[in-house]
Amino acid sequence: MAKVVLNVALPAFKYEAMYAGSAKNLVASSLDGRKVQLPLSAFQRFVTRQGIYGVFEVEFDDTNKLIGVTQIR
Repeated sequence: MAKVVLNVALPAFKYEAMYAGSAKNLVASSLDGRKVQLPLSAFQRFVTRQGIYGVFEVEFDDTNKLIGVTQIR
């Protein structure tokens, strides 16, 4: 099982544009420098009026399938 830690700062107006259909994935760099592409829906429960902000731990199985996202800060 692999884990990646991401620092996400996505303002509400950008999230709304993505959610409206212009993009379905969030591309972010992990704290160790890897680039990760995840479905935007994986972060839906973390959306606030300001957008999505925080440090998140993303867990994958052995086939790189997304298991879950947890906010750690």
